[in-house]
Amino acid sequence: MYIHEMIQETKQLRQQMNPVNEAYFGEMVMYIRSGSSPLTEAKGEEVLLGLARKIVKNQEKDILAKDLFGPDAAAYSKQLAEDVSMRKPRSTKDKIMYYTMIPWIALTWVFFIYMITGFFSKWFGGELEYTLISSASLLLIAALSIVLVELVIRYLGPGSRKNDEQERQNEPNRKFDIKALGIYIGIAVAIVAIGLLLTRIMPSFTVSPWDSLIIFVIGIIGQKFIYGRNKSK
Repeated sequence: MYIHEMIQETKQLRQQMNPVNEAYFGEMVMYIRSGSSPLTEAKGEEVLLGLARKIVKNQEKDILAKDLFGPDAAAYSKQLAEDVSMRKPRSTKDKIMYYTMIPWIALTWVFFIYMITGFFSKWFGGELEYTLISSASLLLIAALSIVLVELVIRYLGPGSRKNDEQERQNEPNRKFDIKALGIYIGIAVAIVAIGLLLTRIMPSFTVSPWDSLIIFVIGIIGQKFIYGRNKSK
């Protein structure tokens, strides 16, 4: 759908809103279409159209927009825009899929590395090298992968680079969020410490390069058919 078509449909939906919902939605429009929003014009209009449709649909059930999104329209719009720009999930189902997909992918490629190192000696005339793996280390990798992805999205994702020209003009003294970075580092350190403790009580197991290959293939297939299909919906 073209931008002008989305704007036109949003305008028509806005005319169907009662005064309370229309005023609430007006605050959303003001933020999304302002230079403060990290969204592009097309993505912003797509978001507004989706919000307008939801408001009108629930209005028929006598549900107000503030009951759907909270009392502060501007605050909700700001959080929504940041989440959309970073492609962060919002529904419970999407969050579950998102936060299981990250360790799934990480562990899939960990077993790829185990496979390569296991076959390495065989390729040079030796014996197959078996790998002793601690189940605690796998949990550690899974947890740290989530922290790392969140850290990268926060500081290197599209939301962290929003409207650079405006930031130079309006926020010349913008400070790096050292507090948030410290929190992520603290979480990572805590996870490592817990992981080290778990290595003493959790079992280890040995895998052959063929085992690692099978797990890797299963991981790739699962990534494509479970998470890939969910993303396309």
